Amino acid sequence: METLQKQILCEIDFNAITELCEHLSDAVREMLESCGMYFRLFSRVKSVDSIAEKIAKGRYGTPENPKKIQDLVGLRVILYYYDDLSICRDIMESTFQMIDDWSKPKYNAAEFKATKINGVFRFPAEYFSLYKKESWSLPIDTTFEIQFRTVFFEGWHEIEHDMRYKSLLSDSDFWQGKEELSRILNCILANLELSDWALVQLFEELSYNHYKRKNWELMLKSKYRIKILANETLDPRILSVFDRDKEVAKQFFKASRKTLIKELLKLDHPHLSYNLIIRLMNDCVVHNEELREICRDFPLTGIEKPHPRQELSRLDTNILFRLELPLLHKKTRQLESEFHNAAAILYKWARFKLNSVLEDIPQEISAYDGALPGYRLKTVYRPEAFSFSMDLFFVDLEAPGTFWHVSASIELVENGGLFFCHTTSRDAPKGTVQKITFLRPSYLPDLCSRVGLMDIVRIGGKANFIKNKEDFDTMAELISNNERKLPLIAVVQYTSQPPNGSAWEKYGDYDMTTFTINGTRLAKVIGHYCHVYMIDYNMIHYFAGMISLTPEKTQGSICLFRPAGSENQMQIFTRDMIIDTRFDFNRNAFHDDNIYEKAFRHKLVQMIKNENVMEA
Repeated sequence: METLQKQILCEIDFNAITELCEHLSDAVREMLESCGMYFRLFSRVKSVDSIAEKIAKGRYGTPENPKKIQDLVGLRVILYYYDDLSICRDIMESTFQMIDDWSKPKYNAAEFKATKINGVFRFPAEYFSLYKKESWSLPIDTTFEIQFRTVFFEGWHEIEHDMRYKSLLSDSDFWQGKEELSRILNCILANLELSDWALVQLFEELSYNHYKRKNWELMLKSKYRIKILANETLDPRILSVFDRDKEVAKQFFKASRKTLIKELLKLDHPHLSYNLIIRLMNDCVVHNEELREICRDFPLTGIEKPHPRQELSRLDTNILFRLELPLLHKKTRQLESEFHNAAAILYKWARFKLNSVLEDIPQEISAYDGALPGYRLKTVYRPEAFSFSMDLFFVDLEAPGTFWHVSASIELVENGGLFFCHTTSRDAPKGTVQKITFLRPSYLPDLCSRVGLMDIVRIGGKANFIKNKEDFDTMAELISNNERKLPLIAVVQYTSQPPNGSAWEKYGDYDMTTFTINGTRLAKVIGHYCHVYMIDYNMIHYFAGMISLTPEKTQGSICLFRPAGSENQMQIFTRDMIIDTRFDFNRNAFHDDNIYEKAFRHKLVQMIKNENVMEA
């Protein structure tokens, strides 16, 4: 056991996992608070002793029991109302990537059990990748468990957990000889379950009572049961509409509470009020024109909560973007003009970035060195030597204690061409996690289109279509070239005919529904630091031979070719794998429908961005 405990401590960074747990808790708390839900949230990281005990008993990671521990991180949410269980279940399913189904008690007419639901979800990549690049060898999954239960069963859970779940005796042995006490326990459970149900029914009845008496604010409060400040009141114009036409008020009384919470989740920091309830429910359910005009000017959002006070700590440097490539040289252009155009793009971007602070930055490209507290810009401009460099340093106004550093240069190299380098880094307090983990400079598309960047071939924000054998051979040469610096993604067409006669956008005479993902949209996002190719259906047998896959498996597939020297040079995703893709964390799930195409495209983008940062 002691050896196992040492292995656990060696392989798992518990400080980092505790931070991950805190960020998960914050994300769940933020969502539930934004829709005014009544709840309490607790979290924990499983202890070394608890992990060791489970593994030592042979319950995990053995040939007989190959499953892994899934609750290294656990969240527990106590809900005040029984009907919030189904609402929270939907929120979590739409936000995180779920593993299997919800675990919940099985009921029968003669037995009562605590009301709760448990779900297991993947660690969001945007959090987990910040802590460990490699996972551990222990039988512990990179997942967390979240449990929802009602407030009436919170106290009962502690009793059940110690006296039943962790008891070495079976339940029948535990109560042997005192079956009447077991019956009394079931009566207690029955009363708790009845209390859960009765509380919701009570407020439904109370809401109806206020509706009949025309107490409109109290009707809304007892009907929708969200946290509204005591000083909030319903606009007199709305009161007038309800007083004149009770049938309009009735539609708000009969509307679904779940619908309101779903609408609230679409807003960032909503200003919870009776007026907001009317505006949201009128827009999506009631559709009364008079109320629409009244509600037009009601605020949707409130003041964002201030950042918590931070302790002083060391700053950690994180590379957020790195690119080093030759500039394109055309025989029809002079090297001097290519250098000047490229340097001017970089200088213009730097000046636009800091001119509001450092007001003496010259308009025309030149050498400059200026600084104020929290800001600095230095440019070195030597046109006679074809040399330009810039260094920017500035404070982040939204993240306390965070600073940005951007450096870029254009230099003449031995072969007579021009070489471009760019690095963006961020210095943040040790242990803090920022939302942004990748940041491409906004001038890059302009540099690519007006001057050009080369990675064997020219790169840009457009996909390349492989329509014939000559195009295919050119792509194959690029894939096998050891001098290639950037990754290459090949998107294979899976049918030559649009499914069900549908029609999306067309690019290069192709209907995008004939590809598993929209490669043209992908190229717009990552095409300036990754090659994107789209392979015609008639070229599938050539491509299948290259990647050692059957033509059937190759249809609709996507292949990622990494540069020479990378650990994993090729990665294949079949069409079935792509269709099974889901978001692992998506706060915007309630804004629109998220299908596999968007989810996998997002996954590819994140992979390319992460590899850009890691290789830097």
